[in-house]
Amino acid sequence: MLKVQKMFLNLVALLLLGSALVLVFQNMDIPEQHVQFLGGTLIDLPLGALLAGVELMVGASILLKAWERTLDLGNQYKKASRDLERKDVSREEAESKVKVLENKVETLEKALSAALKSQQSR
Repeated sequence: MLKVQKMFLNLVALLLLGSALVLVFQNMDIPEQHVQFLGGTLIDLPLGALLAGVELMVGASILLKAWERTLDLGNQYKKASRDLERKDVSREEAESKVKVLENKVETLEKALSAALKSQQSR
């Protein structure tokens, strides 16, 4: 599922980049647009370049968000894997302790039986 989402987002990014390039070339002949900020002109660019810049920023933000989500999912997967390994190890330890105790009980039963037999034979 994760690879499908990654491929889809890469495809969206490529489409955005392609459409940005098409817009740049189609709108280069439109007169320059003034980008104003707080009453002053920041830059004078053709409309195509402005549209391409906006699309590139949107595409980059989508890819960054997708990358962040991918990292989060990867971290969650690693954490879940470590938790399962810990549970498996603790389960194995508990089983080992039970076997050791069973062996001790068996040894004590044999010793008790041997002691009772030796006492009865006297």
